[in-house]
Amino acid sequence: MGKVRKMIASGEMPAHRGPEFQQLLIDACARVLCHPIVASNNYLKRFAEGVTEAQARHECQQFSIFALQFDVAQAKLVSNAPTEEAYVERLQVLLNEKGIPYKDGFEGELTGKWSMDTVHFTWMRNMGRGLGLGFEDLGKVWLALPGTKAFVDATFNYYASTDPNIASGAAFAIENWAANYLWKPWIAGMEKFNAGRDKPVDLGYLKYHDLEEEHHSQATLDELLENFTEPWFDADKFLEGAENMLTDGVQAYYVSQLETLPDKDDTWPKRAFEPRQFDPASLPRIETELAVR
Repeated sequence: MGKVRKMIASGEMPAHRGPEFQQLLIDACARVLCHPIVASNNYLKRFAEGVTEAQARHECQQFSIFALQFDVAQAKLVSNAPTEEAYVERLQVLLNEKGIPYKDGFEGELTGKWSMDTVHFTWMRNMGRGLGLGFEDLGKVWLALPGTKAFVDATFNYYASTDPNIASGAAFAIENWAANYLWKPWIAGMEKFNAGRDKPVDLGYLKYHDLEEEHHSQATLDELLENFTEPWFDADKFLEGAENMLTDGVQAYYVSQLETLPDKDDTWPKRAFEPRQFDPASLPRIETELAVR
């Protein structure tokens, strides 16, 4: 909000837009960070406590399908970029996934040097290999269970939507779900699993993306402010894209993962998430005269 105040003070943003952005942040938090599959993901909480080899393999295989199909969605975003700047940024993300590292950290200029060793799917294959999964066992959409297929479809429908509001909302949801409650519990469960093995499974794929998403989580707020100032931005559609991405995609995936989990005993929860504790639409709205102070 400090940046918003400066924009208002300089005349770059009308004063009435400040409270609107504040309200958008509250709504985004209520719809994304407080979404049941983010705030109360029982499957991942239990996964973090330790898993069997069959359970680790189950998660690696099904997530690999989403991960590889995500690149297809990213390619659609590239082809549908509304501006040259968006085209370059989206293309860099895709090229990085396909093996060209960034020069500094997790965004910006690329090195221009490609290697099969830096293709993200190679890192996924390294993890899969340690769990007895070969190339033919990873990333193939015909291996997708119903929830995984729903996750892939939601990624194409929302994240890769031609409506920039829906797409930006879905991207905000994906980035903040991943940064706040995906990689760390998965890593914790796999580290406990590795502790009992003579030859540990390679966790490079998980640990790289954990660091990457920590960086991207903050960047999503900057991107949200940039999008908010665009004439095409529609807050309701943005929130719709975010909510649908989580409910139709992420939530469907984890419900399916729990239902089909091998070696499941009584220590696993009966449901993948807890019901929503409040209706985001019921939250009080910001009073304009009290906002942006």
